[in-house]
Amino acid sequence: MLARLLLLAALLAAVPVAAATPPAAGAPSGPIVELPVFEVSDSRVLPPPEEWRYAEIPGFEILSRLSERETRRFVADFLLLQQVIEIIMPGLTRGQVAVPTALILCGRGRGFDEFLPVRDRAERFAMNSLFLQNPERAAIVVDFALQELRFSDAETVESDPYRSFYIEYFRHLIRRQLAAPPPAWFEEGLVQLFGAIDFSRETITFGQIGDGFGAEKLGDFNQVLSRKALVPLGEMLRTEGPRQRTRYWKAQCYAFVHLCLYGNNRKYQKPFLQFVTRLGNEPLSEQLFKECFNRTYRQMALEIRSHCEFTVYNAMRFQAKKGEALPAPPPVELRAAADADVGRIKGEVLRLGGHGDSARNALIAPYVRGERDPRLLAALGLDELEAGRRDRARRFLEAAAQAGAVRARAHVELARLRLAEVRGRLAGPGGKLDEAQVTAVLTPLFTALKQPPPLAAAYGLIAETWMQSAVTPQAEHLAVVIEGLNRFPRDLALLQQAALLAQRRGFPTEAKAMAERGIKLAREPADRERFQLLRASLDAPAPAPAAAPAPARDSFLDGLTTLERPVAPPPPPPTERK
Repeated sequence: MLARLLLLAALLAAVPVAAATPPAAGAPSGPIVELPVFEVSDSRVLPPPEEWRYAEIPGFEILSRLSERETRRFVADFLLLQQVIEIIMPGLTRGQVAVPTALILCGRGRGFDEFLPVRDRAERFAMNSLFLQNPERAAIVVDFALQELRFSDAETVESDPYRSFYIEYFRHLIRRQLAAPPPAWFEEGLVQLFGAIDFSRETITFGQIGDGFGAEKLGDFNQVLSRKALVPLGEMLRTEGPRQRTRYWKAQCYAFVHLCLYGNNRKYQKPFLQFVTRLGNEPLSEQLFKECFNRTYRQMALEIRSHCEFTVYNAMRFQAKKGEALPAPPPVELRAAADADVGRIKGEVLRLGGHGDSARNALIAPYVRGERDPRLLAALGLDELEAGRRDRARRFLEAAAQAGAVRARAHVELARLRLAEVRGRLAGPGGKLDEAQVTAVLTPLFTALKQPPPLAAAYGLIAETWMQSAVTPQAEHLAVVIEGLNRFPRDLALLQQAALLAQRRGFPTEAKAMAERGIKLAREPADRERFQLLRASLDAPAPAPAAAPAPARDSFLDGLTTLERPVAPPPPPPTERK
């Protein structure tokens, strides 16, 4: 995937010249859930409602403290930027998200400060944007109030919140394409390059930097690195990056990527692509670098210095033909943010920044004031679960599920809590789950499968539930686990669950195939040993199965060797037999 991102950028250099809408509130179905009670004993726990503006566009929720005019300007610019990206790098903006990405626009006051992680407090006035992320959601926070960025007492530059937003937005897009963050220098170089994009409905300019004669832009690497010593290249290229990602390190990463893609008559494009591709399978070393670029670190550092001082390159400019300008962005509904929206978005973003107490207070406040929005209930349930209050989490998640919350992880965690409960009172023969207990656990899991994005944990819990069931699953239900393997072919935990399920349900051939696949995929010795033990156990004579015979079928794992086939919609959960 790194190579794909780089190839897209290289193709640029070669050119000549719906988040789901929350369901409407209705009469709840199922048993009545008694929600937790919060006792407010301190006025600081229940701050007054905050006034924000709110807008929702596909994949994003915008919470703004700016004026209506400035908020609409930002939204229009952002929608136009998305069109531009689809033209120059098709497909980069697409992709499902677990929860709409939060965009928080901070205006006058100290609003930006409350989201700032503790680790970044020392650099408060040297930054005006944040990118926060966990496996489920992401957030970008932008400070529109800060007038200048101060890097030292003697060095300040004008603050440009739009360019800072572009940088963090491209960082979000790049990370969404990858299973793990790319090398720090690679990501930083690309986002700085993308962040300098200049566009309108008629023109797009990409890869251009200031010429030193009045056309400078904020963050141009040749200006930042002027008369500054370069970081040793081996240190710059470290996968995890330096501990302090200074302005100068970022500018040097930018200079290196720009040189390789656009400078020196594109001499280093192919070596650069080869270097990034090989880094996916080989550790970084100067020998590897030299084999790709035919340059030592020191020699390439001289090239970078030359590129900073005498910047000769080929920028890309796209000009619309007469009458073919990009369409104006559609109007977006902008309204006063509901109390539930403010508490939910702020609470979850504060949690991303490590502000646990503030996050919980933000989530609790609208709930105590009577808000029962399904998304707020789901967020509260997940927050209580993270804090270890499982009973309270269960009640919030049950209520969220009854209200039709669109939050796949909330349904998965509810199923996990239900499974933990029924394990304590097994009702089926042989110390197994009976059909009603299996249905209770599987119902929220099948709900989760219908919501974006697919979650490997949902398929793993389905396999775990069927393993503990007294009722033999039907073939179409077992095939759902194979759907999960098709979606997540390298998820070792899911692969192990599927292999154990196949073993215990009388499919030794398929269990062996999965165990062998796990042995090949495992990189850690402990993971490989688990699959080897499973494979060895399958060679021993198996006792006759006590459960009812499996349905007649050659194999319920027909798709195991064709993991890239399209995935069919999952069947409904099993119902109680009459």
